[in-house]
Amino acid sequence: MNDYVGHDKAWRQFATACDSDKIHHGWILAGPRGIGKSAFALRAAAMLVDPENAYASMIARGSHPDILSVKRLPKEPLKEDDDIDDVTEFKRSITVDQIRGLQQSLTTRPGLSNRRAIIIDSADDLERGGANALLKSLEEPPVGTFFFLISHASDRLLPTIRSRCQILRFEPLSDADMIDVLQRAAPEVSTNELQALVRLGNGTPGQALDFLGLDLQEIEDAMLSILRTGDRDNALRTDLADKLALKAAQPRYEAFLRRAPSLIAEYTRKVDATQVHHGVTAWEAASGLAARAIALSLDKQSVVFQMGSLLASIQAHTARP
Repeated sequence: MNDYVGHDKAWRQFATACDSDKIHHGWILAGPRGIGKSAFALRAAAMLVDPENAYASMIARGSHPDILSVKRLPKEPLKEDDDIDDVTEFKRSITVDQIRGLQQSLTTRPGLSNRRAIIIDSADDLERGGANALLKSLEEPPVGTFFFLISHASDRLLPTIRSRCQILRFEPLSDADMIDVLQRAAPEVSTNELQALVRLGNGTPGQALDFLGLDLQEIEDAMLSILRTGDRDNALRTDLADKLALKAAQPRYEAFLRRAPSLIAEYTRKVDATQVHHGVTAWEAASGLAARAIALSLDKQSVVFQMGSLLASIQAHTARP
């Protein structure tokens, strides 16, 4: 577990608590999806149940008996030869029965350690009954049992759960840490694609890896051309809209929606103070359009053209005398 990258502040906070022998039994790991909270939870759990690193390979395989992970179950029961890593459809919630099953496990002693770690990934997925059942364990935790609740929206958790846990907040990774994580995860990635993934990820490596292998540099180049030239004859944005409207281009379309607002924001930070207002207005419009496009299944071609127009408006506005 020594290859974990980033989130030094959160780790120092947790490690300090461990060193003081006053470690809290409940921890909420709060931050955006894909930022590294699950990996952090496993590293923290390993530190508690296997401080001598004697069972590192077992922990890496997910088979250590004293580290229990609770997630949404597959939508369909697994067959004998099925691999959980290949499952793409899961149930909507972590059920109350799963939490009750966990609580039954906690009535026995740990297997290899005098401690046990529970990872709920994610606590946002708990159905109401499951959340209330978990609350009982947080109120009266078994001796030596520690809970790590992963949350992408911690303000939506039950206030009673939040009040019984310490919160570790996870901030976006630096570009240098992003490059480190992405190179470890995809050593074959080209330099150009790596840079595109870093820009798209906005400090969240999990999100960046969702777009691996999509030739994002082509989209980036097209957006930059629109932004820099203003695309006066609409040719660039029309071509981009035609390409991204294809059914097979859905992942690239989603990458475009995520990248365009951040590109406008990056450019706005560099312009003269007199032009900042227009840049902020364009960023707000682009962010709103991106959110509506997916939620309302808006026409792709129209959305790409509108987004291109917002990019073009930046150049047109800054080019005024």
